[in-house]
Amino acid sequence: MPGRPAVTMWRWSVLWTLLFLAGVVPILHYNHAWFLWLNGLHGRPGDVLFGVVTGLGDGLVVALLCSCVMMWRFRAGVAGMLAFIVSGLLDQLLKRLFDMPRPAAVFEHVHVLGERLYSHSFPSGHATSDGVMVLLSLLLWEGRGWRAWLGAALFILAAYGRIYVGAHFPLDVWVGLWLGMITMWFCWRWVQARPQRPWEHSPWVFRIAGLILLIEAAVLGLGYAIQPSTAAILCLLLPLGALAWLLHRWRDIGNQGLL
Repeated sequence: MPGRPAVTMWRWSVLWTLLFLAGVVPILHYNHAWFLWLNGLHGRPGDVLFGVVTGLGDGLVVALLCSCVMMWRFRAGVAGMLAFIVSGLLDQLLKRLFDMPRPAAVFEHVHVLGERLYSHSFPSGHATSDGVMVLLSLLLWEGRGWRAWLGAALFILAAYGRIYVGAHFPLDVWVGLWLGMITMWFCWRWVQARPQRPWEHSPWVFRIAGLILLIEAAVLGLGYAIQPSTAAILCLLLPLGALAWLLHRWRDIGNQGLL
């Protein structure tokens, strides 16, 4: 039907805008109060959980996860990597434009895990990367099944962890999440609209994707200063998991005669 994709895109744009505003309006009003309440809900179990989980939003971690997706569903991985790069650039631009103070610069008593930061709070870079992964998780499995929702929930928890560890206000996290999700949505649609090319299934594409994954895993596992530092265990677990996944995919791809 002529014009239907444009109408559908318009409807999605309106829906996403309304959902964003439904959250951002109360957060703007209670931003500091909600931060103090959420950051104050700390304890030993929470320190262990969120001190690690929030590290999933680290840039190198997200890049490694997108490379893992590329070895499984090439186009989805490319869309995720593109969204990660574009949203990261937009995030850094907004950080410099607004230059908002961090919670530790506003309040005297803040529960902080990892490095104590004071500037460039808005929006949260970790939450922006988390937003990319939230939508990528849902799109990979078309919003069906436990894997899609478990992946989305995990990265939402990682974004909330930025408040728990004292790095960001709720507004920073909310805007970052939506910036990542919206960028992921547009990158996904753009990549999926491109015509299929023979080179996408050629051996060198998988070799290059595998080489990128190897480099990222090596950098992450060999002394990378992950943020926050409490998530250092991810520097061991994720590279090992990524290498195991790479060997598995290379074996499957080799059996298909693509290597």
